[in-house]
Amino acid sequence: MTFQRRSVLGGFAALATLPIIPAHARPTRRQRIGVIGGGIIGASVATHLARAGADVILFEKSRPAAGATEKSVAWINPVVNDDHYMKLRLESMNAWAQDDRAYGMKAIWGGSISWAYANKNDALREKAALLETTSDKPRILSEADISRASPGIWPGKDVAFAFQTARDGHVDPVFATQRYLAAAKRYGARILYPCEVTAIRIEGGAIKGVTTTRGDFDLDHLVSVTGTDTPRIMALMDRKLELAHKPGLVVHTAPRPVTTKLVYEASSILEFKQYADGRYLTSFTSGPPRLPQHAEILQHQMPFPDAMLAQHHGEMLIARTAEYMPAIAGAQPVRILLGFRPYPLDNRPIAGPVPGVKGAYVIVTHSGITLAPILGRYAAQEIVQGRDATVLTPYRPSRYIDA
Repeated sequence: MTFQRRSVLGGFAALATLPIIPAHARPTRRQRIGVIGGGIIGASVATHLARAGADVILFEKSRPAAGATEKSVAWINPVVNDDHYMKLRLESMNAWAQDDRAYGMKAIWGGSISWAYANKNDALREKAALLETTSDKPRILSEADISRASPGIWPGKDVAFAFQTARDGHVDPVFATQRYLAAAKRYGARILYPCEVTAIRIEGGAIKGVTTTRGDFDLDHLVSVTGTDTPRIMALMDRKLELAHKPGLVVHTAPRPVTTKLVYEASSILEFKQYADGRYLTSFTSGPPRLPQHAEILQHQMPFPDAMLAQHHGEMLIARTAEYMPAIAGAQPVRILLGFRPYPLDNRPIAGPVPGVKGAYVIVTHSGITLAPILGRYAAQEIVQGRDATVLTPYRPSRYIDA
């Protein structure tokens, strides 16, 4: 499916595009900008900053996409229960279409089907009502319609509400991150990993540089895109930011014959899809149940205690998903990932200058896959061009961080 570049309804500006600045039009000394974090948003930010003419260096403490990015369902969608936020996501979907063509992301644009049972349907109805006001109007489905729209899917009985979207997509988030980083390098960015930022140098209230495990670097600006590590990076600037603790389980299977391009959401409990190479991905989106054996993981980040427990969880999640998609039954789990989501307390993005620290910028959001292209564009617009992205006004860090 091809998308045309257009304005998004609701007062949003036309999709932000940043032309490459010719060498003769650039300042004598380019802005030196450090980006901390090699997930998909950090990679997008580095790409768009470098494309706009900045001297960019990205610091990743382990390897690209090693954090929440690789543990994401990587569903590109607009579906939230907030009108302004939904339109921002739609704008980013347009940006996704551009970046998919420009950088070879291999996104799969097949749409999605979401359904809910009686105890969950109010929230889904609210999302559908908001979608009705956009260009991505949902198709309301009955229980029987779901299987007709997507043969091989059995939602079970007692579906209270369901809808299908046409424009949603999904990607391999690790591959997409690698494509962004390859583009950033072509635009002149340097990518360093493993390279952990251990100190941030601030003089006169302004960013001057960082100390890392690979040396010291002088900088004019610093962008933190560090997911669940954001509170630590903010603390290095003497700023406090709290995130919610949100564990989740993601399982990748061995390939099987391809039967679908869609993403499925089962009553805010499971999300699942199939990649072009036949791998299935399924995820418990609601996190672990509040049982005594889950007490530790509900308190802090941790790995699986042992391989046998991880295998058990992988097989259990596949079996649960097979109740809705029989084709996945008995599939071999090949990657069982315990992930922790970057989750602002109000479940809305945080994006913008760090209060009280000139030259510091922070981005952290749960919807990193969907928002990566547009947040990369707007960060470059605000930092390199010095033009405020007013669409980000509701998402500024100042609602959590004091100057």
